[in-house]
Amino acid sequence: MLKAYSTVAPGETGESFVEDRKSQFFGFATHAESADEAIEFRHRIIEQIPSASHYVSAWVLADGSEFFSDAKEPHGSAGLPTLNAIKGRELKDTVCVVARVFGGTLLGKGGLMRAYTKAASDALDAARIAQRIPCRSLEVVVPYQLYEPLTSRLADWNAHVDETDFAQDVTMHLVTPSGNAVELAKRIRDFSSARATCSLGGEELRFL
Repeated sequence: MLKAYSTVAPGETGESFVEDRKSQFFGFATHAESADEAIEFRHRIIEQIPSASHYVSAWVLADGSEFFSDAKEPHGSAGLPTLNAIKGRELKDTVCVVARVFGGTLLGKGGLMRAYTKAASDALDAARIAQRIPCRSLEVVVPYQLYEPLTSRLADWNAHVDETDFAQDVTMHLVTPSGNAVELAKRIRDFSSARATCSLGGEELRFL
């Protein structure tokens, strides 16, 4: 059974900056749907901030897998706080990278934990969060004269048009939250006085 979850919106990146005793912590959070995507994001941050001495990363994926790395900081002082910032917000398919530019003063494990936690948390808070929810597809075939009147109502009925084919009739490929699919089909049939045909399709997680 598909379950909804929250994530950083695709294409969005939250950023943060924390300074403690001249050490600078640059935080970044974005959407990633695989370990490869998360690693690629980390590489982009390395290229962006080449002067950093540590590139701490953590991610949580929708399949339940998770990862963190202290990047040669003292064990438990960096990667785990970054991971916990993601998990504490119950986010999935989310990666966070914190690049540290060393300022010459040792912060100690407690100081590092506070700095990495704040940098990661602030980056996540700066990112736009989106919901990925179970949705169901719906194929609707409707006469041309009903196409525009029906289209004008779809947004109010929480239906989104993926694609439209124009042939002898108009075929609309819709998507709607799964719990709304049966009611949407009924509304369309009632609105069209049964002149529209509706076929329910499969279910998938979607951003709406």
